[in-house]
Amino acid sequence: MDHAHWMHRCLQLARNGAGLVAPNPLVGAVLVQGDAVLAEGWHRAYGGPHAEVECLRNFGEGEIPKDAVLYVSLEPCAHTGLTPPCADLLIARGIPNVVVGCTDPDPRVSGKGIAKLREAGVEVTVDVLREACRWQNKRFFTSVEEQRPYVILKWARSIDGFLDQQPRTGRDVQRISCYATDVLVHRWRSEEAAILVGSRTVVNDNPKLNVRHVAGRSPMRVVLDREDITPADSNVYDGSIPTLLFTGKQHAEVPVEQVVIGAGASPLPALLAELHRRKIRSVLVEGGSELLQHFVAAGLWDEVREIVGEAVFGIGTPAPKLPVPPQRSITSGSDRLHFATRHHSPDAAWP
Repeated sequence: MDHAHWMHRCLQLARNGAGLVAPNPLVGAVLVQGDAVLAEGWHRAYGGPHAEVECLRNFGEGEIPKDAVLYVSLEPCAHTGLTPPCADLLIARGIPNVVVGCTDPDPRVSGKGIAKLREAGVEVTVDVLREACRWQNKRFFTSVEEQRPYVILKWARSIDGFLDQQPRTGRDVQRISCYATDVLVHRWRSEEAAILVGSRTVVNDNPKLNVRHVAGRSPMRVVLDREDITPADSNVYDGSIPTLLFTGKQHAEVPVEQVVIGAGASPLPALLAELHRRKIRSVLVEGGSELLQHFVAAGLWDEVREIVGEAVFGIGTPAPKLPVPPQRSITSGSDRLHFATRHHSPDAAWP
C-alpha cells in the first residue's frame, strides 16, 4: 500500500477541523482495503468524537475486513478525557493494521496509544509523513513541548516599507492590502485561538479584531496596554467577543477581563504564560510595530506573515524586518505575501 498517499488524505481531512477543534489537535483518519476507501472521518469540534471514532461510525457496525488498514495522522489516544480512549475502540473493533503519522506529545498519550495497540496484536507503523503531520499540528506541539502558544506575527506594509503614513488624522485606517488579501487575513483569524495588538494600535486604528469576511469563529481578543492609554469605548471592549486586557492597573470603566502585569515584569513571557494557562494554543500578533519588534527581539515567534501592498507612503512607521529570509512568497490579488518560519516546514503546508 502507498502509505504516503493515504496519510496525505488524512491531512486533507484533518484540515476541515481548522478553527473548530482547539485546544485539541487536528486529526484525520481513513480506513482502507487495498485501493478502496471504506470510510473516512476527522475531528470536527472540540469535545466531539475523535477522527477514528468518526471514521468507524461512517463505516458502520459490520465486521472490519482482516486486510483493512486504518490510517490516522496522530497517535490514537490512550486516556479518558472528554471522550473514551480511541486505542481501546480500535482494539474492540478488531482493526488489524494501523498506520500513524506521528506520535502525540501529550504525556498522557505519548507512545502509550501505540504500545496498547501493539500489545493487543495490532500491527502498527509509525512516522509516515511525520514532519507534515507535526507541521499541521504546530500549535498543539508548541503548546505541549514549549509550554506557550504558537506565535504568528503578521503585518502589512507599503511597498516602500511603512506600516502607516504620518501624520494621521484621528483613528482612520490606512489601506495597504487589497480585498482578496483581507479575506485571507480573516480566514487566518478564524483559525487562531487569540489575536493580539498593542495599545497604540487600539488608539490609532480602533480595530474590531473579529472575523467578518469569511464564515468562522472570532478569536479571543488580547490587548497589551501597560501604560493604560486605550479608551474605554474602543471597539475591542464592546463585549461582542471575549477580550483579555493586560494592563498596569485594573480599570473599572473597561468592561473586559483584566490581568495586571507588574511594572518590573517582562510583559511578553508573562502574557504568553497566562495564555498558555488558559489553554490558548496560538496567538496571531497583528501589531503595532513596537509590539512586533519586541516579539522578534525576544525570539518569541514561530511564524511571520508579511503582506506587501502597492501603496507608496514615503514616510511613516517603519515595518519590522523579517527576522529570517522568507521560505515562501505568493501573490494575493495585487499584493505580495511573504512567509517565514523558525522551523522546518513541508513546502505544501503553508497557509
